[in-house]
Amino acid sequence: MGYRTVNKPALALMALLAILFLVPASSLEWQPDVAHSGEWWRLVTGHLAHLNGWHLVLNLAGLAVVLALYPRFLPLLTLSIALIWLALFISLGLLVLLPELTGYRGFSGCLHGLAAILAIRGFREDRVWSASILVLLAGKLVMESAGLGLADTASFIGGPVVWQAHALGFAAGIVFAGLSLLTPRTPGQSSPE
Repeated sequence: MGYRTVNKPALALMALLAILFLVPASSLEWQPDVAHSGEWWRLVTGHLAHLNGWHLVLNLAGLAVVLALYPRFLPLLTLSIALIWLALFISLGLLVLLPELTGYRGFSGCLHGLAAILAIRGFREDRVWSASILVLLAGKLVMESAGLGLADTASFIGGPVVWQAHALGFAAGIVFAGLSLLTPRTPGQSSPE
């Protein structure tokens, strides 16, 4: 048939982000004192909260682009594990790299990580395409580290862009994909999708 089925894990992730937008973001936001407050869930939920509706729309659009680039998305279990890994890696990285940061909301760091994971997994089918995506992402991160384009995005989303979260997400995605490629498979087990 000429149609594609809806990717259920990606749709579930989009729905989760939209539903959590209805929850007061201040109760989900990542904060540096999470260890002292005992609110450990913020290490993950801060990446599912957004500054405003435009911020959510921008991240949903980014997720749609990643899905368009890699329609063979991750299965739900792998996606869940990847998101927890990405969120924890980014959160702990922000604690180390930006101890002065008072709070963080946004999915974009995880989005960079998902793009890296899918690009590396895509090497099996098309090395040039996947390498191109990784180079483009790396180039975007270099531009952001130089401050290019951040002011426009910040005014659009109603807060500063924490480009370090993008870089940490990208690094976490590379590590996750690399580790999953090194994991031995039992005979008869298909490669992860």
